[in-house]
This record gives sequence, structure tokens and C-alpha cells, in this order.
Amino acid sequence: MLLLVATVFTVALVAPAAAPAAADDVVKVVVVRAPDNNGGRADSLRQIAQRTLGDPRRAAEILDLNRGRPQSDGGRLTDSGEVRAGWILLLPADASGPDVRLGRVGSAPDAGGASFFTWKVVSALVGAVILALLSLLVIFRRRIVRRVRGRYHASLENARWHRRIQERMRVRAQLSAEFAADRSRPSLAWHAAADLTAEQVEAYALRVGELTVTAWVTADHPPRTPWQAETDGRWTCPAEASGNRPAAGDAVAPCLVRVGGGEEGTLFVDLTWLDGVLAIGGSAGVAIDVLANLLADLTRFRPDLPVLSVPGLCGEAPGLPSTAVRMRSVTELRVTGRGPGTDDGMVRLAAHRRTLTALAVLPEAPSAEEAAHLLAACGPGSGQVAIVLGELPGARWHWHAEADGKVRLPEIGVTVTAPSR
Repeated sequence: MLLLVATVFTVALVAPAAAPAAADDVVKVVVVRAPDNNGGRADSLRQIAQRTLGDPRRAAEILDLNRGRPQSDGGRLTDSGEVRAGWILLLPADASGPDVRLGRVGSAPDAGGASFFTWKVVSALVGAVILALLSLLVIFRRRIVRRVRGRYHASLENARWHRRIQERMRVRAQLSAEFAADRSRPSLAWHAAADLTAEQVEAYALRVGELTVTAWVTADHPPRTPWQAETDGRWTCPAEASGNRPAAGDAVAPCLVRVGGGEEGTLFVDLTWLDGVLAIGGSAGVAIDVLANLLADLTRFRPDLPVLSVPGLCGEAPGLPSTAVRMRSVTELRVTGRGPGTDDGMVRLAAHRRTLTALAVLPEAPSAEEAAHLLAACGPGSGQVAIVLGELPGARWHWHAEADGKVRLPEIGVTVTAPSR
């Protein structure tokens, strides 16, 4: 519809602008004689009418055709009928005689210097431009709409992503402050682990909330009060009821470290149950934050634990305790266990909790040769545990760090937010 309107508008403007071209048609004209060529007398309209039309009374017709027309000397024919020598006058179509000449109106003397770019011509050009733009809009309208819509949705998605990132950063900073200020939750986690150990039940992960403690356990028998079974291998109890009994005298002390938090509480894992290799893949920055918090808890709760650091392209692992021992190669780890692949999952990692004797930290994934030695050295019963930043096939635990600060633990089906350093 817009294209049709623009076309009609342009044609309507161009047509009048082109009308003056008719002035270039061949017409009959006469040149006013000078007195020397007219018997010593000034030429007049009546004489011209007599010579060209055969009737001096038709001088009025010549006057009507030339009234106001500019001449070469700047003069114009007026109602007085006075003419000047050299003027070129238009004649009626039936004029004849030796003085009659053929000419074009455009070749007549200057018509007053009128510009070609009249308002009609300019309007016609503007209409043509509008017509071209509308034509392009109609032809490419779908592509234009798709591109505009795509950019609009992309801007909305970017805005939502930035809001999510900012919210995650705020939550992670809040978790960091809570971890630094709250001394009760680590104590509750350790007491709950001791309470379960007293029942010959060992927990490899605990989540401590405001009201509830959740434990992922190895027991295959019903829980005792105050614990209740939520699912197979997951027990809960009120927070104030956990840690009522001391741990068994011969039980191996847990090695609980915090992974992250959320609305349901703070998640702790027991590295003595790892009995292998933990690979933290995904976002490198978030993975480093997770490792730094694990090492900070080890420094606080297990300052006696030797930490073996393997330098790599990523530099020294952050947050290493003062007891860290530098290794030149992963192959310096001694192989004493049975090797990897002797059990089938996190719940049955070993017959019972092992004493943790050393922790190896690798700031990047090892080579294939080093990976094979690492998996053998940290096998079940070795007492040696390794944490690798990056993906490592064959690792017993695989955690995945997201760019927004989330950390997924598929072994227990839990996702938490890692605190920032």
C-alpha cells in the first residue's frame, strides 16, 4: 500500500515538472526589422501582421502570443504594442511569407534565468528517493525484522545474564562473609559426623542448615533416633539434636571441608572417603575458588596433613597450607594401594573410612602418563587423595563449576554456590 502511494505521488509531481519540455516544439517566429531594413521607419505589430498574416488587424493575436515574454535586450512586449528591432516574436500557426522563420521557444532569448531545480523538480526527486527506500523496505522487510528482533532478544538475554551474574556474585560474597563469621556450622557438621560414627555409620557428605542436618551415609540399616531416613542413603535430623554422643574410640577422624552453601544450608564433604582423585572442571575461576576454600578448611581443621603441590602452567595452587611440600613430578607419589576401579561408586568408596595421609594438589590436568600414575597412587586404601583443576577421566569424583558460581556434585545430586575468595 505504501509503495502504491509513493508511486502515485512521484508520478503526479514529475508530470508537471516535465510539462515545460513542450516549449521546445518547432514554432513560427519573426524578427522585428530595424528601420534600415524597413524603409527608414520603425517596425510595428500591424506591419508584421500584414507581412506574415496578410491582415494588419491580426496584430492583436501576435500581441497575445508575446505579451510579457522576455527578449534578449531585457525588454518585454506590453499592451502598448511597441516593439524593438531584433526582438523575436511568436506567430500564429498560419503565418507565412519571406519574414516567417521556424524556431524553438527554448532557443529564444533568455527566459529570465529561471532555475531548473524548481520546487516541483525537487519534490519529484524527493518522491523518487522515498519510493526507492520504500521499495528496499518491502523487499528486505523480513530480513530487517529478523535482525531487529534478534538484536532485541539478544539484548534482553544479555541483561538477564548480567543480572544473574550480579546476583550470584552478591550471594557468593554473602556466603564468604557467613563462612568467615559462622563457627557453629563446622562444629555441628563435625558433631553430626561423630554422632553417626558412634552408631557405626559413616557420612561422606553433610549439609548443615538452620534447622536440619542432612547426611549422605554408607549404612544399609534403618537409622536410630533422632535420625530419619529421607531416601536410601540420606538421613536427616534436627540441628539441635546432632552430636549428642561421642565418636567411637577407634573411629578414624573425618576430614570435613566446606564446598559451598545455599538456601538449604552449608555443604561439607569428607575427604577421607574420597580415597581417589577429585576433578573440578568447568569455570576455571570458580574451580580455583572452590579449591582455595577446601585448602583453607584443611589449614584450619587438619594443619598436620601434608599437602603436595605440583607446579604447572597455571602457577602454584592458591591457598596452600604452610605444610605444603613441592613435588617435581606426579610420579613421586608412591603407589601402595590396589589401584583404581576396585569399587563402583561414591557410596561404596571403601569398606570403611581411611586415614588421610597426604593430599596432592594439581593446578592443571596432568599428562596421560602422570594421570595413570596419579590414579594408581591415590587408589583405595592408599590414604593419598588428589584434587585436580580440570577434567580427568578416571577420577572418582567429578565436580563441575559454572561461570555463575554454581558447583554441581553429581555423585550426591546436589548443587551449591561456591563462596568467592
